[in-house]
Amino acid sequence: MKNLKINWIVDTLQKSEYKLTVSRLKIAKWIDNHAGIFSVSELQKKLPCLDKVSVYRTIDLLASLDVIHPVLIQHGEQHYEMHTKSHHHHAVCEFCEMTKCIKCTIAKNKSVRGFRTIHHTLVLTGICTKCAGSHIAV
Repeated sequence: MKNLKINWIVDTLQKSEYKLTVSRLKIAKWIDNHAGIFSVSELQKKLPCLDKVSVYRTIDLLASLDVIHPVLIQHGEQHYEMHTKSHHHHAVCEFCEMTKCIKCTIAKNKSVRGFRTIHHTLVLTGICTKCAGSHIAV
């Protein structure tokens, strides 16, 4: 494993004393190779060899270990993204669902009295320029 991100995921699992199962390693590798946000159903389509329960449990585990975080809900399904060094938000087109990253100007390690760890997510919605030409605003 030469990739630093997948090593980070594996290191996080090992330091937290979780076993490196085949399912966890396959999911970690897929997340590492995937750019942008993803849903569990998308992950399951790409890794049909894994059972549904293992996928959901691994996603829950990776979220609890702060490897990935929930970003937005589309069509009733939670979408996630791997944590990166540069915290950012998302703008989503209401028609084609194209997603664009937006730089965040709030300090990454913002402290709030009475809380240990603070995360925040902001999702902006609108109409992308491609869709704006083909849809009439209501």
